[in-house]
Amino acid sequence: MRWPASLMAVALCLPAAGCGAMNLLPERTTHQRWRWKADDYFTDPQVIAVCKAIEANDLAEMERLVNAGADVNAQGKDKMTPLLWAFPDNHLPRFKWLLEHGANPNVIVEGEFNTRQHISRGDSVTITACKTSPPGYFEAVFDNGGDPNIRHTGLLGFSQTPLFAVITRGGGDKAAKIRRLIDLGADMNDRFSGGTPVMQAVTWFGQFKLALMMLEAGADHRTYQHNEYRQLIHVVAGQERRLHEYPPEQRAGFHELVKWLEDHGESYEEAKADITRWDSWSRTTGEFRRRMDAEIAERKAREKAEAEKKPE
Repeated sequence: MRWPASLMAVALCLPAAGCGAMNLLPERTTHQRWRWKADDYFTDPQVIAVCKAIEANDLAEMERLVNAGADVNAQGKDKMTPLLWAFPDNHLPRFKWLLEHGANPNVIVEGEFNTRQHISRGDSVTITACKTSPPGYFEAVFDNGGDPNIRHTGLLGFSQTPLFAVITRGGGDKAAKIRRLIDLGADMNDRFSGGTPVMQAVTWFGQFKLALMMLEAGADHRTYQHNEYRQLIHVVAGQERRLHEYPPEQRAGFHELVKWLEDHGESYEEAKADITRWDSWSRTTGEFRRRMDAEIAERKAREKAEAEKKPE
């Protein structure tokens, strides 16, 4: 079937970003796309005026309003704040100005603000800055009171700290961001969804050098997952089957990580044997749970006996 020339022109035009009259439409800001209107979230006229100055990137007006008594830490509907209002659209100066004038990045919000989960209940500016790609936001937050151990706890008990956010979503220069969090006292042994930040780095697309960096900074490689039978050495061994997917530099990082663990008393071969044994147990008949519970109980009894033998 041959399309009429006029229909063919329309069909070719639709996918093209710069086609036809579409270029004549004004570019919308994130506030417009998310339907953020200051008077829908705040009742204080001064705070509403601050939000409008933020949208206009008018730092002089922001300063005038704050000097006149506007509260940079006002909390509106669902804990919306002026600082969160300043976050979208990569206008760093307005965001930094608020932080430098006392805005608190650690407020836990109670809604998603029409953002389609870009921001969610339980989030904070601190966690959001750890997940963003544009430069400067992470540094601005942690130069001005960002909590390195704040938790994002949302639906279904989903929980995340800044370390986990950087590992999974942190944009560029993750190593520098992780070093900064460690220097600020971030808990490297926190167990998120069952595993530590080091375990997360290993399983999240094989970030082996990040894992090694955290170990060298003092992370505990002996911590068990919540299931209480897998340690870091098992998590690392479980990645061997994916090594062929990684480039040479990443594979080298894997082997450096294994060497570090073996130099610190772990056995890679024993870990692989553990995994083979566990995989042989049926999970549908209850065998896996029965045998694993017995193995965990035996290990705990052994560890208790060893601890009691140690001199005080």
